[in-house]
Amino acid sequence: MRGALRLGRKYTVGPALLAGLLLAGAKVRAQAVALSGVVVDAVSGQPVPFAVVEIRARHLGVQTTEQGQFTMDLPTACTTSDSLQVSSLGFAPRVVAVPGVSPCRLALRPLAVALPEAVVRPSTARPVLLGPAGAGDKAGFGGGAGMSAAHSSGWQVARRFTEAPAGTIQAVRFYVKPNPHCGKTSVTAPFRVRLYAADGPNGAPGTDLLTTSVISAAGKAGWHEVNLANYQVAVPTGGFFVAMEWLYTKPDFGCEFHYVTSTKEQKTVSVYGQSLGGYRNATEPPGWYLSAGYPWQTFRALPDHAALGSQSAAIQALVQPN
Repeated sequence: MRGALRLGRKYTVGPALLAGLLLAGAKVRAQAVALSGVVVDAVSGQPVPFAVVEIRARHLGVQTTEQGQFTMDLPTACTTSDSLQVSSLGFAPRVVAVPGVSPCRLALRPLAVALPEAVVRPSTARPVLLGPAGAGDKAGFGGGAGMSAAHSSGWQVARRFTEAPAGTIQAVRFYVKPNPHCGKTSVTAPFRVRLYAADGPNGAPGTDLLTTSVISAAGKAGWHEVNLANYQVAVPTGGFFVAMEWLYTKPDFGCEFHYVTSTKEQKTVSVYGQSLGGYRNATEPPGWYLSAGYPWQTFRALPDHAALGSQSAAIQALVQPN
C-alpha cells in the first residue's frame, strides 16, 4: 500500500494515524526536562480534568488527567521567559510564564455560564439531519497515537456544517469503530463532544458553542447519538463544527502495536480509544484536527492518495428549525 507504513505482516498506518504519529514524534525529540503539576479550579480548589497545558510557540502541549495532573517534557531551550497557555472548557484561559519548579499548581477561574431556559415551541418543521448518510467504515481516524495517562494530546477531529437552517442543535452523531489494534473494548472508551462556531482563523473552529463538558461513550460500533436538546445551542449564521475529543480514562482502552518504517526500523507505538469513522471523497470537505500545542489544521491527502481526496469525519448533526 503506497503512502502508508507497513506494520509487520498484518497492519498498515494510513495517513490519518500517520499525522498523529508524526505529531507525537515531534514532541519527543530534544526533550530534557519534565514540567509537572496540577490544574485546579481557582474557586473550589478542585482539580480540573482534561484541561490543556501548552507552549504553542514551541508546539508542545498535553491534556491533563481526570485528576487534573500533567507532565510535559520540555526542550533544554525552553526557559521561564516562554509563555504557558492553560485552558479548559468552562474556564477562562490563562497565560503564565513557564514555571521554574515542579510540581506546579495552575489555577483557572470558572466562567459564569447560565444555561438558557428550555422553551418548547410548537413547530411543524421536521428536524433536519446534516452530514453523511452512509456508514463510515471505509476510512477513519484513530485519535490515540502515543496516548497514555502521562501523555495525552487532547486530540480532536471535527466536521464542518455550513448549510444548516436557523434553529437549535438537538443532537450529534458519531460513527464509532473499534481501534483496529486494540480490539472491540476500545469502542466503548469515553469521549467529549465539542461544538464550535466556524469563526476561527481561515474558517477553523473557534468559539465554543457548548460550554458544558458533555462526555459520552458508545455501547457498540456504529452510529452513536448524543442528545444536546437541553443545552439549547443555537445554529450560528456562519456555520459550525462538531468534534470528537479523545480522553484518557483508563488503560483498558489502550494497547501497543509494532510496525516497520520505510527505512526498515522497528517501532512500537501505544494507541488508545475508539476510532472515528470517515470517508475518502474528492467532493467532501476535508476534516479538521487539533492537537495540544498546535492550531487547528485540515487533513491533507498524501501525494499517493491525492486522487481519493482528503479524509472527512463520519459525524452528523440534527437541527430543529425555528
